[in-house]
Amino acid sequence: MRCIKARKNISLAMDDRLAPAARAGLQEHLQACPSCLEWQREQSWLRDLVRPKQAIEPGPGFYAGVMAQVAAAPRRPRLSAFSSLFYRPMVLRAAMLLLLVFSALLGFSLSGRFEAPTVAVGTAFNQTLNLDAFADLPGDSFGGVYDRLLQGELQ
Repeated sequence: MRCIKARKNISLAMDDRLAPAARAGLQEHLQACPSCLEWQREQSWLRDLVRPKQAIEPGPGFYAGVMAQVAAAPRRPRLSAFSSLFYRPMVLRAAMLLLLVFSALLGFSLSGRFEAPTVAVGTAFNQTLNLDAFADLPGDSFGGVYDRLLQGELQ
């Protein structure tokens, strides 16, 4: 079970709306995932904080009654510094950086292994600029004049 699904199931379980089969899968996930277990603890803390222990009648002392309940509530459970949620962004950035460095090193190491095909310099230059494209045209045609201009025969 993925963490997103587990957290939805935690919410359903807190409302007593989770099927027994899904509850067993959730318990299995919670035993293997300390991050979701801490999330469940925090959600339980919030639920207990919001659920009134006694009925508060709206009226002149309503705000003071709510504030008294909040002040009397137990402290929020602290997330441990070694939580996977804390380190996940750093781990992802480090992994991407390592992948980038590895790709660059692999590219540099492979670039020396393959040799470029040997072609005469003049031929490669002529092919790159398409200098031979108009060679078969008559000399007085536009293409022929253009070819001679590219070859440097015309000034």
